[in-house]
Amino acid sequence: MRVLSLLAGTIIVSHLASVPVVIGLRQKPLSGAHPWTSGQDELEQWIRSQDTYSRARILSNIAPFANDPSAMPGAVCASPSRSHPDYYYAWTRDSALVMNELLSWMEHNSSMSGLQRTVEDYVSFTRHLQGLKGLKYGLAEAKFHMDGRPFTKSWCNGQTDGPAIRGYTLTRYARYLMQRGRDVEHLYGLITTDLDYVSEVWMQNWHCDIWEESRGLHFYTLMAQRRALTEGARLARRLGDSAAASAYEREVGLMDRRLGDFWDERAGHVMTTLEWSGGLGSKLSQLDAQVLLASLHSSMDDGVYTVESREMLSTALRLLRVFEPLYPVNQVLSAEINRAVVPVGVALGRYPEDVYNGVGTSRGNPWSLVTSALAEFHYRLAIEYAKRGSVRASDELLELIQWTRRRYRGQVEFKGLLRYLLGVGDLYMARVYLHTARDHTMYEQWDRHSGYGQGAIHLTWSYAAHTAASRARSQLVDLIASEV
Repeated sequence: MRVLSLLAGTIIVSHLASVPVVIGLRQKPLSGAHPWTSGQDELEQWIRSQDTYSRARILSNIAPFANDPSAMPGAVCASPSRSHPDYYYAWTRDSALVMNELLSWMEHNSSMSGLQRTVEDYVSFTRHLQGLKGLKYGLAEAKFHMDGRPFTKSWCNGQTDGPAIRGYTLTRYARYLMQRGRDVEHLYGLITTDLDYVSEVWMQNWHCDIWEESRGLHFYTLMAQRRALTEGARLARRLGDSAAASAYEREVGLMDRRLGDFWDERAGHVMTTLEWSGGLGSKLSQLDAQVLLASLHSSMDDGVYTVESREMLSTALRLLRVFEPLYPVNQVLSAEINRAVVPVGVALGRYPEDVYNGVGTSRGNPWSLVTSALAEFHYRLAIEYAKRGSVRASDELLELIQWTRRRYRGQVEFKGLLRYLLGVGDLYMARVYLHTARDHTMYEQWDRHSGYGQGAIHLTWSYAAHTAASRARSQLVDLIASEV
C-alpha cells in the first residue's frame, strides 16, 4: 500500500505501512473519504447526467441545423441566443476549443468515432474561413456569421489566440488520424497557415484578449501560441518538414523567455496583460481567471505554468480570495441534491473589476465555465501528483489546502491528498449544480445576488467546460480506485 508521508517539507509516496499524516496543517487526521459521503453519490449522478446532456447540447450547437439551412456544416455557434445577447456566431476561439473537446471524446472512447464527420465539417469550414479575402485582421478575425460570412460591425478584433488554438486542435486531429494510418495532407496546409501567422505576430501588442475588452500582450494568448508552435513543430518533423519545425522551435524559445515576465512575485499571481495598448484600462488588479484557463487549455508536460506549478497554485488561491467576498451568492455554503446536503465552493467570475452582466454593463457576475474550470484544475492537480508518485509540499500547495479547508474539512493520509483534491474539485462542481437549471440548461453567467442563470443561454463553452471537468474527475476516480 502506498502512503503519503511528510519529510523535510516534502510529501513522499512510499510503500510503508499506512501512517496518517496531515501535510503541514497540524490538524487531527481523518479518513481519506469525503466528509459528506452521503451526498457524494448524488453529486456523481448529477455530474454524469449533466455530462450526457452537455455533450448532446454541444453537438446541437454545431451546424448543420434544421432551423437554419444557411449555416455551414462545421460552424459552431457560441450560443443559439440571437438577442439579449446575440451570440449566434462562430467565434474562432470558441469553435476550436469545442472541437478540441470533441477530440478528447474520440480519443477516450472509440465508440464515438462517428464524431469524425463533425470534425471533418469543421476542417472544411476552416478552409473556407482561411480563404476569405479582404479581412482587416485576416486570420485573427474574432467571429463569423454562421453561414461563413465575415462579421463587419465594430468589435474588439485581432484575436490571435483563435488561429493558435485552431492550429493545435487541427494538429491534434492530424495525430489522431496518423495513429490510425490515415492521410493528413488535407490538414497540414491549414495547420501551417495558422502557425506561420502566429509566428509572425505573436510578439506584437495589438492583440485583443479572450474577453474582447483589452489590447496588449496577453498571457492566455501567448500560452495558446506556444502550444500551437510546439506541437506544430513536432508534427512538421514527423512529416519531414524540418525547415518549418526549426522555425517554430525558434519562436517557442523566444516565447519561453517572454512568458517569464508575466509572473509577479510580489503580487503572488500571474499577470494577465503586458504592454497594454488599448481597450479597458480598469483591470488594475491584473488578476483574471483567463490565466487559469490558459493553464488548462494550453500548458504541456514541461512544467511551464502547469497546474502544479507554484505560479498557478498561487494564482488559483488569489482568485478564490478575491471572488469569495465579491459575490453575495458565495454566502451560500451548501446545496441539496436529492435530499442530500453537500457543501459548495466559491463561484468564480472573470476578474474583480468586471462590469459585464451578460446583456449590458453594471456589475459582473460569476461564470459557469470559470467555476467548472476551477473544479477541473483541482482534479488535474491530483492526476498530476498521482502520475508523478511524489509531491513536493510547496508553500503554495499548503496555503491552497489550508484555505480550502474552510469549506471542505477533509484531511490527508494514504491517498488522502488525491481524495482531498477530489473533494475540493467536487465543491466547485456542486456550486455549478446549485446554479444550473434542473433540466440541465446552462447559461454564461449566474446573477451575483439570486444565483439564477443570466446572459447567453446554452453557451457552448459552458457545456464544454463541464464535460472537460467531468472527464478529468472520472480519470482521477479511476486512479484512486486503482491504488486500493
